[in-house]
Amino acid sequence: MPPDLDAINRCLQERLNRELRDEVSAVEAARWLDDAALLSDRPGLPLRNLLRDRNIQGQEQRPAKAHGKWFIRRMAMLPGA
Repeated sequence: MPPDLDAINRCLQERLNRELRDEVSAVEAARWLDDAALLSDRPGLPLRNLLRDRNIQGQEQRPAKAHGKWFIRRMAMLPGA
């Protein structure tokens, strides 16, 4: 079963907003998604694959090269979203 990208992005952005954080590392984000039961088995690998495929809102790799560390930035949310 493919991951629910809308639920994953919503979970990450809502948590960033709730905690008033500008960003989260991919390692910590994988734990959040594992706690929310949105990724199966090894949460780090599926999230890295989603990041590599450019499926995560606010994703950024630093440095912007292969082998850089991934982060997810908080995005502006529309009212009522």
